[in-house]
Amino acid sequence: MAEFNHIAWDDLNHLTRGEQLNRLEAEHAYWARQEKGGFTDANRARREEFSRILRAVCDPADLTDPVGHTAAWLAGECSTDTSYWDQIPRHRVTARRRRRR
Repeated sequence: MAEFNHIAWDDLNHLTRGEQLNRLEAEHAYWARQEKGGFTDANRARREEFSRILRAVCDPADLTDPVGHTAAWLAGECSTDTSYWDQIPRHRVTARRRRRR
């Protein structure tokens, strides 16, 4: 069986949220299947890393501008050339993540 292609922190610097969505859904399904058989310590650590990546991609703080942009669009004040899903979320290395490497 081929090894699963897990999403990585570097993907946050190169792919839009929309481009990451299918991969996030596939990896979520992967971990749901793995959970049924029980996790090894390595799997548990990798699953926790996926959860942190998922939270970074879907960061609600990044919705502030898009919500304002949507309101402006609804009022006819701007175009919808870009959206939340078209943004590249960017990976921000925190002290906690640096220590783990």
